[in-house]
Amino acid sequence: MAESTLESLASKIYGNALKLASIAKENGVTPSLDDPVKSDLTSVTPLVLRNELIQAAKDLIYLSMGPADHVLSLAWSATDAANLDLLTRFEVPQHVPIDSSISFPELSKATRLPEDVLTRGVRYGIANGLFRETEPGRIAHSAASAALASNPHLRNIVHFGTEFLQNILMKIPETMLMQTDETTDKVPETAFNLAYRTEENLFQYFAHSTELNRKYHEYLMGRVNTPLWSTDKLGAAWDWSSLGSKTIIDVGGSSGHTVLTIAPLAPNAQFIIQDNNTDALDMGRKLVLRSPDSSLRSRITFEQHNFFKEQPVIADGYIFRHILHDWNDADSVAILRALLPALRPGAKVFISEGILPDPPAKRINTLTNKMILIEDQFMLAAHDARERTVSDFVRLFEEASPRFILKGVTSGAEAGSFNSLLEFEFQ
Repeated sequence: MAESTLESLASKIYGNALKLASIAKENGVTPSLDDPVKSDLTSVTPLVLRNELIQAAKDLIYLSMGPADHVLSLAWSATDAANLDLLTRFEVPQHVPIDSSISFPELSKATRLPEDVLTRGVRYGIANGLFRETEPGRIAHSAASAALASNPHLRNIVHFGTEFLQNILMKIPETMLMQTDETTDKVPETAFNLAYRTEENLFQYFAHSTELNRKYHEYLMGRVNTPLWSTDKLGAAWDWSSLGSKTIIDVGGSSGHTVLTIAPLAPNAQFIIQDNNTDALDMGRKLVLRSPDSSLRSRITFEQHNFFKEQPVIADGYIFRHILHDWNDADSVAILRALLPALRPGAKVFISEGILPDPPAKRINTLTNKMILIEDQFMLAAHDARERTVSDFVRLFEEASPRFILKGVTSGAEAGSFNSLLEFEFQ
């Protein structure tokens, strides 16, 4: 492929921008960085077209910046995350009126953030497109800050991402240095262990940290309520209506958001949500009780289960959504082997996770495609675990039992989703 030039990139950007503008206009949307109302074109324009524009636009930016500024912009990006953490932790977006403005002294009083720190923090956020200073000392929303103010799911993702995940990510280099230091035997297993000064794994730690456990599950719930992680794509990835009256177990299913997506598509099927976290199971029971579909109450049950222990329930299918990526290869094989006593020929095992692209690696400028690499770093920091390619999953299943056969893969990336669906069958 020929190397992109300033001219070719600019031409591609212009052509795609015209197409996006036309589609947005047809749908009554006026894209704007400043206007919080009717300015978001993501709901009315094709993801593929937007990603083509973003890919070219960032390449154009990199060429224009030059190599040194490109590297420095990466080096200082931690400042952006810290600023976002400050603004959201003190609920600054929620205290700025959607349709008017507020002074710095008023905002300082409402948020309890010292006026000097608040002013500097908000003005840094403005440099990144968060908020606007409509006149000296008065702050109003931009489109991005208005989204933070109005969308609690987005805020929950940001809270956990900038507070917890950023904290452990920054410890990866130090952890690697300690693990390769042959002069010491005091070596943390993960960056999480170093950051939180504990020998427990993340899930053990969360079990007795009520506040952090709550934020973690709010983060998970926030993700499934955003387009990239929405379970809607899972509903379209397989013919769930073909289940008939079969029984499906969501292993490690937390509060049950996966089953709550699938169950309406399989009206005669029975579902069991298993998790070792009783708080998550309680959250799930409340969700089922609040569901407008009363039939779910008789078709969905919850039970505590540690998926490293032998699976106690014989079922027709088992779903693992965002489970194996939390564990290294040896543990992942152990999780799959724990299923074996309950499996009968024809039983399905579904894996709903992101899929790493096969090498060679390429430059990626879009969040949709880069998220799997970001998530892979999360897994390294949190668990010393990993995201995987399709061939990696096949290898794990073959090691667990040669009776597992890969029947199909539905790509999430092609549908604008983080998660793909792999279907294995036990023979």
